[in-house]
Amino acid sequence: MRLAIPLLITALLISLHANAADPVTVTTPRGAPITVVANFPEGTGPFTTVILGPGTGTMKQKINEVVERELLKNNIAVYRFEWAFYVKDKNSKPSDADRSPEIEDFSTVVALAKADKHVNTKSIIVGGKSRGTIIAWQVLRNDPSLKGILQLTPVCSKEGFTADQLYPELGDERRPSIWIAGDADSACNINTLYSFLARAGGPARAAIVVGDHGLAGESTSHLAAAFSADFVLALGRNKN
Repeated sequence: MRLAIPLLITALLISLHANAADPVTVTTPRGAPITVVANFPEGTGPFTTVILGPGTGTMKQKINEVVERELLKNNIAVYRFEWAFYVKDKNSKPSDADRSPEIEDFSTVVALAKADKHVNTKSIIVGGKSRGTIIAWQVLRNDPSLKGILQLTPVCSKEGFTADQLYPELGDERRPSIWIAGDADSACNINTLYSFLARAGGPARAAIVVGDHGLAGESTSHLAAAFSADFVLALGRNKN
C-alpha cells in the first residue's frame, strides 16, 4: 500500500527533532489526525529505527516505554504514536472486522520515518504491543522494504480468532521476527505460540518471560527490553 507523504512533512520533521519528547499531530491520507513521538539517540545518524504501535489504548504503556529507553541506549531511534480512534475519543474501541484505519495510521508513521534523513531507511523495524502486533504484521506484509518485526505480547489465542487469522501468511514471511510473551498471558497460550511459530517461513524468535499481558513487572519489562534490543541490533548488523 503506497501512501502519499503530507505536504507539511518537512515542518513535522523539524518539530519532531526540535523537541523529541513532544508529540506532533500528523494527518493520515483519509484525513484523520494521529499523534506521533520520535526519539533519537545523540548524533546525526542515520539510525536503525523501530516503529512501535500501541495496544487498544494509549501508547503510554510501561513495556513500550521501557523498550524505547533500552533501544535508545543502544543507538536505535524509536517512533511511537496514538491511533486515530484514540486521539478522537479515548473511550472508543476499534473494529476487529475492519482494521484498515489502523493499518493506514501505522503506514503513515512509516512514511514519516522514511522521509527523515536521520533514519536509515534500509533498517526500519516495525512492531508493537497487543493490537499493535496485529497491525504491524499487516504493515510488514504490505511493505517489502521493512527489515523485520518486534512483537510485544502477541495475541495468539484470543477468543474468536486464531493466530493464523491475526498473523496471516506466516509461512511466506522470510524476514526475521521476535515474539515476546508472558508465561501467564491469557491472550497468548505459550504452547499455541510455539506451534504457530514452528511454521514460520523465516527466522522467528520466541522469548517467554514471567508475566501477564501487560509485561509491566520491573524485572520482566527490563528483560523484554533487553531481548528487543538484542534482536534489533542483530538486524542492524545484517546488511542483507
